[in-house]
Amino acid sequence: MDTEEYCPVCKTDKYLSPDMKFLINPECYHKICESCVDRFYSLGPSKCMYPNCNKILRRNRFKTQVFDDLSIEKECDVRSRVMKVFNKNEEDFSDLKDYNQYLEEIEDIVNNLVNNVDIEETEKKLKDYELLNQKEILENNTKQVEKDQIQADLTKLETQLKQEKRRHEKQTAEEDKLLKKANEAALIDQMQNESAQPPQAVRMHNTNVLRKSSARKKHIKELEEQIHMHRRALGAGGHGIESSVPPQTPFTPFNGDKDRTKYYQFQDNYYDPIFNDMVSKDPTFTASGYDIKKYFKRSLAEAFTGLNIFVSEEIS
Repeated sequence: MDTEEYCPVCKTDKYLSPDMKFLINPECYHKICESCVDRFYSLGPSKCMYPNCNKILRRNRFKTQVFDDLSIEKECDVRSRVMKVFNKNEEDFSDLKDYNQYLEEIEDIVNNLVNNVDIEETEKKLKDYELLNQKEILENNTKQVEKDQIQADLTKLETQLKQEKRRHEKQTAEEDKLLKKANEAALIDQMQNESAQPPQAVRMHNTNVLRKSSARKKHIKELEEQIHMHRRALGAGGHGIESSVPPQTPFTPFNGDKDRTKYYQFQDNYYDPIFNDMVSKDPTFTASGYDIKKYFKRSLAEAFTGLNIFVSEEIS
């Protein structure tokens, strides 16, 4: 029987118990049904029920599996645990190289814990770092909580803004219809009564429509200002990596592809024993708009590209 469909502890399968729920523990990631977890671990810590597994499991550590692949589940848990300790951001570094080395160190620790490589040494390194940087870790966690709250508020405001804009468009369309009907009625009334002024009710209606529209636009503008303030708050941080430092890009020769010097002079006529005859005799080329001069220009450009370019000098 597939282990995905039955509990290896009580031997209950999903065919007979469709509502059966499996739980896993980050200590070993063995699947156990919820009934067995309550029965064996409610009174306190105990060994895993799987044969040859000596991990001590606790009831409060059991959770529902999120990913079908347990290796992905384990990596997410390990990464979350490591990132709670190594919680610096890019703005905490003055040099991009130092920040990249910090990220590499995190990936090495995650890789070791996920793949069971040098577990004791890696766990010791993680604990030592946590002990040495307790104050900084706490401060970064506080900053992250504040950022998360600002991001949640920003998301809420953006959703509210979208709803307000849709409501504004809908109400504007409805009011335009009512205003059009009122104006048509006023026009008919003017024609019947030969009056030069629209009725007082129509003027009041137009005034109310403009007032409501102005209030909605003001509310939308206030929401946009709040969103702008939240975005600025999210963007604000430490001094971080200097923005004046130009972004690092892969090296390209030819003076950063900006050398436009031409080392040749293009002539009006060139002769190629193959292509000249082919193009002149075959109407397919000329019918499609092909110009043999483009071929000569490209050939000359490829031939002279790289002249007077010394890559070693440009790198230095």
